[in-house]
Amino acid sequence: MKSSIWNFWASRYDRLWVQKYSLKPTRNYILNALSENKDVNNIKVLDLGCGTGQLISEMAEFFSSPIITGVDFSEKMLDISKSRNPGAVHMQLNADELDKLKGNFDVIICSHSFPYYKSPEKVLHELNRLLKNDGILLMAFASGNNVYDKFALSFVKLTTGHAYYPSDRVFREIVSPYFHVADLQIIKEKFFMPRIALYKLKGATK
Repeated sequence: MKSSIWNFWASRYDRLWVQKYSLKPTRNYILNALSENKDVNNIKVLDLGCGTGQLISEMAEFFSSPIITGVDFSEKMLDISKSRNPGAVHMQLNADELDKLKGNFDVIICSHSFPYYKSPEKVLHELNRLLKNDGILLMAFASGNNVYDKFALSFVKLTTGHAYYPSDRVFREIVSPYFHVADLQIIKEKFFMPRIALYKLKGATK
């Protein structure tokens, strides 16, 4: 997938119809999943695939004193996030380049970016390295869990390019060497929307 696709969508991203039934509900679920960490001072958060920084902005208001790093490979998406979130650290990286990131994070979030990783195992290995021993990884994505989901998601690919939306069984197999599933929530705002899975993951090995 080329960054030019997401550069094209950057100025339009916040107005897309999927914001109402997919992206905004996902952000709400993520913030709810983080509620037990709300009062942690100087919590370190990595938002991988941060896009235009909507979630970063909401987390900045949600936590008392967060230290947030946003990573994306679209420079135009990052430009918008930088303008919206001047207090956050921003890095233009492909998901395959996470070995360039140093330090450890209390929370890592991947919201709707996992299906686009060319080397998911490599990314998961690096996320395991970057996550603190007691940290959590929140992974949200549209899941091809049944025939209808796969049918609906085939139309998404027309606008975003190649993507792979794993079923629950396949996803658990992929992550098992690096993380174990502590919780799973299903997001489905409307009957015509594909199933969105939000996984709360904890490190399996270090």
